[in-house]
Amino acid sequence: MEISVCIPTYNQAQYLKICIESVINQTIKPFEIIVSNDCSSDDTEVVLNDLACLIPNLKVFNQPVNLGMCANMDFCMREAKGDYIVKLDSDDYLAPEYCEVLSNLLNDFPKAGYAHANVNEIDKFGNIKRERTLFRKKVFVDSIEALKASVKGAQFAANILMFRVEALKSVNYLSNRPSNFGEDFHLSADLAAHGWGNVFSKCKLSYYRVWADSGNVRAKRKIIEIEGILRVFQDILEPQFKKNNIDLSILIRQKSRFACNHANCLSWKSYTEKEKQDIENSLLKLSTSSIVLFFIWAYKSKFYFFLRPLRGTTNLLKIVVKKILTLTS
Repeated sequence: MEISVCIPTYNQAQYLKICIESVINQTIKPFEIIVSNDCSSDDTEVVLNDLACLIPNLKVFNQPVNLGMCANMDFCMREAKGDYIVKLDSDDYLAPEYCEVLSNLLNDFPKAGYAHANVNEIDKFGNIKRERTLFRKKVFVDSIEALKASVKGAQFAANILMFRVEALKSVNYLSNRPSNFGEDFHLSADLAAHGWGNVFSKCKLSYYRVWADSGNVRAKRKIIEIEGILRVFQDILEPQFKKNNIDLSILIRQKSRFACNHANCLSWKSYTEKEKQDIENSLLKLSTSSIVLFFIWAYKSKFYFFLRPLRGTTNLLKIVVKKILTLTS
């Protein structure tokens, strides 16, 4: 089975070399490396031209107009000629065994649409900040189990994934997915809806870079994030749960939980009153349950600080339990 590695990039020239070098240093060599430069304004084109002179199977595309993250990744995937596709952002990089371990899993489980693994989270300097690990004992989960698990959110440690091309074709790649946020969650749920399970390795096989958010960029994407979650429920989960006669009350409860969790941003000072109103409207599309209305009211009022200890305790308990289960598994 041939492996293609797809790397969309935009203004990340400083990380391209380490990203691409991690691909060419794999224990199983990829068939091709495809990089799509989405109209970068930094030295990306120069760096890629230099690397292309040294790496025969590096294919570089310079987009004439900016496509955006989702469309640029879709372009890369459709250009790939391999049987398996690694989706790799240009500021992340792979451990040497990544392709070998995950391609072997896909070989062993032909009904797996994608493979994933635990990751190391790094900062902008490459320092490891923490381990992102999933508490999952099964190597393979089938499509129905994967569909049910999607109710709780994306079931992978980071969006560094290896896909089976046959599976991607069955769902038309990234076409018509939430733009620039939530497309990976939407894609994984759609694959499950189309009969594809997935495989998982406990090994930490990649390095996922998380940026400091001094400019509140992530905060400004909050509506996009909420509406991306809503799309997963509306487009995929609700129709599939009805089709498979699965209790819809699970979806109703989980949409309420998502809305409560995201309501905390209504207390952030980085938003204007107009932006907070837009976010509230998006939350209410997810759920209008009494608990959601209470959380929205609490976070918009001076009483929101009463919710912080509860959220902090809950998150701490989750972290402790997850660590214990990981150590004993």
